[in-house]
Amino acid sequence: MRKLAAFGISLAAIALASTPVVASDANGNHEAYHWVVAGDTAMAPDGSTILLRGSGNLQAGPGGFATGGGTFKKSSGETGTFTATGIEGFVSYGTRLPGQTFPPPPATGGEAKLRVALSNGQTGVLTIVCVIGSPPPSRMEGSTLVLGSGVSGEYTDEVSGNTIFFAL
Repeated sequence: MRKLAAFGISLAAIALASTPVVASDANGNHEAYHWVVAGDTAMAPDGSTILLRGSGNLQAGPGGFATGGGTFKKSSGETGTFTATGIEGFVSYGTRLPGQTFPPPPATGGEAKLRVALSNGQTGVLTIVCVIGSPPPSRMEGSTLVLGSGVSGEYTDEVSGNTIFFAL
């Protein structure tokens, strides 16, 4: 009986040790982060693009908030600014995989959904994804921006991106 119990404990230990690191859920993370969008391009279904640059802070979890903003440039030639007005959620992907040495802490991967207001009067949701850590396989580095309804306001395909979060 003791051998069976020891075998069961050994199997449980192996299972726990080999369990992959997963993203934390949005309600379990109440940390503060600095977000940076260093020059991301997103594309709408009609082929139009938007280039985004900006930075700010966010507080994850219920009652969280977002601050900061940046600039945008549409392929139509329109330019302007955007301001973060709130947060719809943040999921941390962790800092990095075992054996990785770059980037150094406190760099963190994750996905943030920020409510934004543009200087042209439009509002929408900016999604920022940084693939450091253990992101879902389908996620790509970059940002998307959905501005109300209509194809010309849905920049949902990440073309290129350089984003990062830093734990504060």
